[in-house]
Amino acid sequence: MHNFLSFSRIIDNWPDNTAAHQRARLLLAMRFRGGVTTLEAMRFLDIVDPRARIAELRKEGYRINTSWVHQPSECGRMHVVGLYALTGNVEGVAVTTTSKAPRDLASRQMRLAL
Repeated sequence: MHNFLSFSRIIDNWPDNTAAHQRARLLLAMRFRGGVTTLEAMRFLDIVDPRARIAELRKEGYRINTSWVHQPSECGRMHVVGLYALTGNVEGVAVTTTSKAPRDLASRQMRLAL
């Protein structure tokens, strides 16, 4: 249950289904959990195609390593899936909001480390 709760806190902070919010959820999951699998991103972070968000983050300059792990799908069958983890200067990754008002979605912005 601990894993689900940590994912739940991430999605609560970035609830919109925009590509920007999905990228923010992935960054936080990779930063605070050490990595996130494709299936975890789909199940718990509400990202239908995490590969696209990972590609976008890489284009923005994030160094993300992909390794392969075995993980069961929802029906219990084992699959080889990607495990995404930030590499390099992980402390430089900052996902912040410009407003202190909770859930003030109009002013939320993802700040990328350069």
